[in-house]
Parts: sequence; structure tokens; C-alpha cells
Amino acid sequence: LLGFSFTQSRYDPSLFLQKTPKGIVVLLVYVDDIVVTGSDPDAISKTQQMLHSTFHMKELGHLNYFLVNVKYRRHEGELLDDPTQYRKLVGSLIYVTITRPDISFAVHTVSKFMQSPRHFHFSAVQRIIKYLLGTSRHTRRSTTGWCMFLGNAPISWKCKKQDSVSKSSTEAEYRAMSVACSEIIWLRGLLTELGLSQAQPTPLHVDNTSAIQIAANPVYHERTKHIEVDCHSIRDAYDRRVINLPHVSTSIQIADIFTKTLPRQRHNFLLGKLMLVDSPASI
Repeated sequence: LLGFSFTQSRYDPSLFLQKTPKGIVVLLVYVDDIVVTGSDPDAISKTQQMLHSTFHMKELGHLNYFLVNVKYRRHEGELLDDPTQYRKLVGSLIYVTITRPDISFAVHTVSKFMQSPRHFHFSAVQRIIKYLLGTSRHTRRSTTGWCMFLGNAPISWKCKKQDSVSKSSTEAEYRAMSVACSEIIWLRGLLTELGLSQAQPTPLHVDNTSAIQIAANPVYHERTKHIEVDCHSIRDAYDRRVINLPHVSTSIQIADIFTKTLPRQRHNFLLGKLMLVDSPASI
């Protein structure tokens, strides 16, 4: 690709870019799959011809999805002789998700095959149970959760337990802000390469006023001196106007859906903000 006037992205080694007088051509490589897009139809067509002449490849048409193992096979594999145990286990796991939201996605997936579960579906359920048995619920570590939007569309998100125990909710929020800030810096650089540079600071919405004050105020804080130095990089990003820190009410904080169990009404409200829909069981 580098020999055909493409340049490798500094922010993603699997992304290759080609600037043309009429726009840009973007190639995203994942193992042996390639996604081609851009704003110059003629250059895209030439790129496809170049790829066909160089590699033995198959044209799959317009992109519908680009995920590894996205299809859950409903009609492959041997059926369970008695699906009763499978249904009981999945039903119990659905109840467990009330206090363990980290398994919600996996449980939701295996619950799609309650009618005719197969052996590899049962293996997936066993793996969820092993995960529950092998993880401690009493670490007292807070959970970092954030979601990045381009316009109204979510393009990046994360939910992960923090590496250390925080002494207060403010400290936990501050650590999460630092991680989210790193993602913002990366996304801004990537968008700049794609010709979508931002002149204004990116808003990082936070629902903890104390954490906002710590990040926005360069004065030394006695109660935050134990926090790792790299977390304070958010102050530099704030001073350079890479980000700003608008306060958002907890009731509409979208990141809460990644970190805690919520009432149904609020959960559904935040799902709408994330533009999520339930996928059909046939996928």
C-alpha cells in the first residue's frame, strides 16, 4: 500500500490514507479483510482495481458490518438432548445481571437461543459462570466508563475496573476523566488525518463538580497528591484547550449506563441516547 501513494496513519497502524485532488481514500485493514471508503469515487475505483491486480481477493459489496465472529450460528452444531438446564442457567444469569452489569451483553446473547440451544451455546454459558466464579466482587475498585460521540453517533466507548482503589468518588471520577481525555486526544488526531480537524475544545461532560475543579485549577491540591502523575495530564489538555469540562446532571449522564445498574426508565432513556437497538436473533 505504501508503494501506491498511501500513507500509514500515525494513530492507527491498520489505517492507510491517500489524499487526492478531489478528496481522500481510506483503507482499513483487519487480518485479511479490507474496508475501502472515501470521498473520491474515481480514486476508490482505482484503488479497488489495484487491490484486485495485486492480491487474490473477493469483492463483498457495500459494508453491512465489520466485526469478527459477529454471527452466532443458530442452526449449526448438535442440539442439547435436554435444554432445561440451559434455560435454568440462563434465567439465573439474567437475574445476576441486576448486580453484575458487566455480564449483561454476554447473557443477552446466549438468551437468544433458549428455544433450541446447542452444545457450543451451553459452553458459552459455562464460560460466563466461570467468569463469575473467577472474579472478585469485593475489590472496592471503581469502574471507569465513558462514551465518545461524533455528532450524535457513538464511535468509541469503554467500561473497565480501575487499577487501584480510590479514596473518594471525586478521585475515581478524576481517574476516569484522565482515561477519557487520552481517548479524546487520540480521536482528535485521527480525525485530523481524515480531514476533520477540530478548532474548538472537545467537551468532556462530567457530573462531579469537585473533579472538574481539580482538573481546571492548576493550584496544588493536598488531597490529590497521591494520585498518579499521569492522571494530571488532563490539566495540560484543559490548559491547551484540547478539552473543556461542562458539568452535566447525573440524571442524563450517559456514561452511567456502563458503570452501574439503573432503573428501567433511565436505562431505556440512556439507550436511546446511545442510539442502540435490539438485534434480531437470526444475526
